[in-house]
Amino acid sequence: MMRLQMCYPRKEMKNKTVGGILFLLMGLLAGGCVGPDLLPVATFTLAPGTGLSPLIVTFDASESISPNGVISQYSWDFGDGTKGSGMIVVHSYQTDEDQTFTVTLSIVNHEGKTASSTGSVDVRAPIPPATEAPSIEFVWPFHFDAEGDDATNLNDEYFTLQNTGAESIDLSGWRVENDHGVAFRLPGGVTLAPGAQITIYSGSGTNTTTRLYLSASEPVWNNDYDLAFLLDAAGEIVTYYVITSC
Repeated sequence: MMRLQMCYPRKEMKNKTVGGILFLLMGLLAGGCVGPDLLPVATFTLAPGTGLSPLIVTFDASESISPNGVISQYSWDFGDGTKGSGMIVVHSYQTDEDQTFTVTLSIVNHEGKTASSTGSVDVRAPIPPATEAPSIEFVWPFHFDAEGDDATNLNDEYFTLQNTGAESIDLSGWRVENDHGVAFRLPGGVTLAPGAQITIYSGSGTNTTTRLYLSASEPVWNNDYDLAFLLDAAGEIVTYYVITSC
């Protein structure tokens, strides 16, 4: 479809022949007075194009053009089920897994003519927060030297653990070891709440929420020097205590 633009020849067109009129129109076309009815062109930039969720992206369609008029409407489909409008828009993407979102810009000019273009945004799953290491400590003093004969007074050989963190700790399968490699595994179902303590005796008795018994047949801790290790269920050392009589 061709559209006549308003141009005026220097002389009037009276008594012109058909051939003369065609010649004149060709001249007007060559001179730019008659031009094609051009469609609008949609284009946009986006930044950033990739990143971790939640990702805030700015879309800019200011370079879109409408050669024969003005753009009256900018419509956006962000590819995540949401839409927007405006020449420059900001959108936040949130996802629990890596995803690529296809973005579509649609424009309409004052004559109702349309155009569109697409782009993509790569959003990566957020990095999970680091798991805080268990905060559990041996409580001073460590009662390694029982009253009298250690071998006959094993329940006077004991130590206390305290949860110094803000989360409960499941001690199921944790181990206590000395410097000589003697190890005792804590029973299942033992949980230490924040701030709570539990005392562990070398001898025998009935386990409770605040007391555990290793049921050792002989003293566990050396009275002169020893090391007490606390290991989690995966075998990683959580904390240790230096036993010394000095």
